[in-house]
Amino acid sequence: MHISSRRTTLAAALAVTALALGGCSAGAPSAEDRPASAAATPSESQPPSTPLQERTLTDEVDGTTVTALAIVDDFPAPEGTNSGLRPLLVQVRLEAGDEYGGSVFPYRVSVTTRAVNLDAVTLGLGTPEELKAPMSAAGYTQLQATPPGETATGWIGAWVRTDETEFDLVYDRREGKVIGGSKSGEVVPPSRDIIPLIPKD
Repeated sequence: MHISSRRTTLAAALAVTALALGGCSAGAPSAEDRPASAAATPSESQPPSTPLQERTLTDEVDGTTVTALAIVDDFPAPEGTNSGLRPLLVQVRLEAGDEYGGSVFPYRVSVTTRAVNLDAVTLGLGTPEELKAPMSAAGYTQLQATPPGETATGWIGAWVRTDETEFDLVYDRREGKVIGGSKSGEVVPPSRDIIPLIPKD
């Protein structure tokens, strides 16, 4: 069963490329011949970011939790970007609740200016299309839809004004109705919460 939102949502198809590591060639040295100091596997490098004070919010209705982990406030804007805007990237860990089933999509999480009137802005737009390719090329993997009971970590992007310096992460789930299962037809109340995005000292 899953929750049907009263908001119409645009879903974007994202291609995921898997990298396969090949085995050793016939001429590769055996484990006994390799130097003891050689690393077994190279560590995966992470793209540059500023760690945030880790704060977690919880959707008390469906059990989803969201934690803000890091921020990038100096990501280069793609060519042709409006001169009054700049990209802002935020790394998020999302643990999808399993109270009602159904995946939790990244559009539940948005970046806003600090203390903005949330009823006067549009939430749930997701990462702008023009930022997706540059983010991926730079190693900032986008947050993906997360099945119930599972955890995913990834980045979301947003456009902010060049004169803005303080931001919040907003979790916003609209009221919905359960479709299927023993709770079919049950109205699920909305949930909204905010995490101030504050860099670690």
